[in-house]
Amino acid sequence: MTKVRKITVSRFRGARFELPLDFSKKTKSVAIFGENASGKSTITDALEWFIHDRVDHLWREDCKQDSLRNVLADDKPSSVELVFDGTDRNGTKALSDALKTSATFANDNAEQLVADLKGDNIILRHADIVNFLDKTKGGKREAIADIIGYSEITKFRNVLLQTKNQLEKETEYTTAKQQIQRLQSGMIAEVEQVVPNRKEFYGVAAKVTNPFDLKTEVTDEESYNEALEELRGQGSSEEKIRLAERLAQLEKACSDLVADIDQLSDDATAFTDKYNALAKESENVNKLRLSDFLMRGKAVLDDKVFTDPQCPFCLEPFELAQLQEEVGKRLEALEALQKRLDEAGSLKDTLAETITNAGLKTKAIMETYSDLDDFSSLIEAVKSARLKLRDYLKDLKSAFDDKKVFEAPADFDAELKALRAESETASEQAKKAAKKLQLTELEKKVAAALIRLKTVSDQVNDFESYQNIRGAYEAQIITLSSMLDDFIKVQNGALQAVLDTISDDVGKFYAALHPKESVDKVRLTMVGDEGVEFQYAFHGKATQPPRKYLSESHLNSLGVVLFLANARIFNKHAKFLVLDDIVTSFDTSHRRRLLRLLRDEFSDWQIIILTHENIWFDIIKREMGQHGWIFHEVRSDGANGILIENSPASLKEIIEQKKGKEDVTNDLRKLLELVLKNICQALEVKVAFRFNDVNEKRMSDELISALRSTLKDKSPDLLDTQIFSDLAGSALIANLVSHDNADKIVGEDIDVLLEDIEKLVALFVCEHCGRHIRADVDVPGEKAISCKCGKSRLPWKT
Repeated sequence: MTKVRKITVSRFRGARFELPLDFSKKTKSVAIFGENASGKSTITDALEWFIHDRVDHLWREDCKQDSLRNVLADDKPSSVELVFDGTDRNGTKALSDALKTSATFANDNAEQLVADLKGDNIILRHADIVNFLDKTKGGKREAIADIIGYSEITKFRNVLLQTKNQLEKETEYTTAKQQIQRLQSGMIAEVEQVVPNRKEFYGVAAKVTNPFDLKTEVTDEESYNEALEELRGQGSSEEKIRLAERLAQLEKACSDLVADIDQLSDDATAFTDKYNALAKESENVNKLRLSDFLMRGKAVLDDKVFTDPQCPFCLEPFELAQLQEEVGKRLEALEALQKRLDEAGSLKDTLAETITNAGLKTKAIMETYSDLDDFSSLIEAVKSARLKLRDYLKDLKSAFDDKKVFEAPADFDAELKALRAESETASEQAKKAAKKLQLTELEKKVAAALIRLKTVSDQVNDFESYQNIRGAYEAQIITLSSMLDDFIKVQNGALQAVLDTISDDVGKFYAALHPKESVDKVRLTMVGDEGVEFQYAFHGKATQPPRKYLSESHLNSLGVVLFLANARIFNKHAKFLVLDDIVTSFDTSHRRRLLRLLRDEFSDWQIIILTHENIWFDIIKREMGQHGWIFHEVRSDGANGILIENSPASLKEIIEQKKGKEDVTNDLRKLLELVLKNICQALEVKVAFRFNDVNEKRMSDELISALRSTLKDKSPDLLDTQIFSDLAGSALIANLVSHDNADKIVGEDIDVLLEDIEKLVALFVCEHCGRHIRADVDVPGEKAISCKCGKSRLPWKT
């Protein structure tokens, strides 16, 4: 696992000039202080952009890449360079003034390392904690699934669910279910019961024929047909009964067809009113046609199948994160449109079912009654209408699939109207013809029984057919449902096992932050099939969610310990963490406990803490200074951008860049002040007491005066060095009232003053180890002090 050796930021966010942050060869942990708006989070943003190609809290409308370049930067690219521990593990990412991103790496291994780091938990901001705690249970589950690498498993589960849902919406399946309900109602109307199959039908047939004392007992298809023939022979004329039976069936068929035609008209109006209003808007049609394309494109982007900074469709340069966001917004806008289309789709399915029913009735009439001479006009009407119905159904499906306005075939309405009229006429005609047969009462009963048996027999046959269709779909749906249920059980069991592992650390870390309090036994647990939530004991009683009883500080702790637990368990490559202003709601004791938790549980990790709070920074220095941490202060230095307070080298480099282009007078004064402050601190120079932050705002004349006073007592010979007299007459010292002094230092005077400052530094900083000679480092056996390596010394009276 890797740590960070060095970060160098330039022209990026708050850093106008080069801002180096060196963690030393030992990749030490570091705490960085900067007041609000000082730009310290530039460091966090730079690290996030380098690894993830985006900065989440900036990746919003009118921000994104525009917000990354320093507003005063020249036309050179903004850049972030990262050097990781090890050999040749570094890279540089650049953003041109045209907002084009480029990246270079020392080798393929370094590039792969950065790609691998994308999957690790590295950066935690206070806003991240708040956002996670505010998520729903389902949102927490998704977030944790992403963290622990369960997102692909979740996608597979969603595929199963989507396939099951799609099967449940298939037109053939929904039609079969609706027809089954219709047939069941019809059976109850005819024989007062549902007849599910032919075997049950034989029992019903036996009951219907029982009053006629037939010799044949109905037990199967053969005996059923024999019973029908015997039943027809009950009257004086079997031929008359057969005709009466057919006429009655024709009357019913025509009446049913009229009902279907009326229903078709109503369903067609409902569909066309809803759908055509949608399809006539060309903009909507175009959006609907793009919907599937956009969804597939989003899947490609989400799965990171395509990672080059260009559009995967046209291959034009494009920031993928921006493209992903734009596609997401367009899909959101399509949701309402899709809802309208889904409603129209349901109306289309209903209309298609009605057309199919009408078509089946025209076919049955045509095939069953074409031999009846008196009904030839009906037969011609159903023949013609059947073709129109077929075309109508074909055009309906085509128009809907192509998102085109639907129009009925030419003369369809007239044809349907004519068919309805012929059907009504034929129904009345069949009824009158049956009356003319002058059947006896027995023959009427026989005919009625035969009609009932024929009706129920047809219903049973259709019922079995639709049952088979429904059964085929439901077998698949049940299989998928079983798979889904079993998968969810296994998935949730596995997820809970992972949560239990995380919870061991979460509970331990939380107890370390809040010992002997009323909240304990903190852990993560599954809630239903879709959720994850924190559970805890409050005064000994198990409860959730956290906001029910916990204070803001306790909630903040939950977010912190979850991040730490996840990082320790699931990070595969990064062994460094960035904690950016995460203790806003912590009191002093809990802050100290957090540091001790990091010390005890993450002693071999590299921790980078950024804060705007002086008190917290002081606590970190006291607690972690003895453990080898590095401490920096950053400040926003006007036009210069961010500066690291204890780095004179940074100021010198800025002066070199600005020299000859901009006024560097104040930069020279600040550089001298910073050099003098570091020297005075190392030599324990005493200056007059001042209150609060005024104590930090010492100017060069005061500092050099105090330094001379200390040297006079401790090392008087050093005062004879020429540099002190040179500085005494310097424009940086003489007659200086404030940093806003109007006198500018220009031309060769700049080089002279830089040389003077270098000479001053050379007196008190070791050229071997680069550290100051310190008053608290005595040279044994000598009246002298030295730097840490001991190679640079000064005579020093005790």
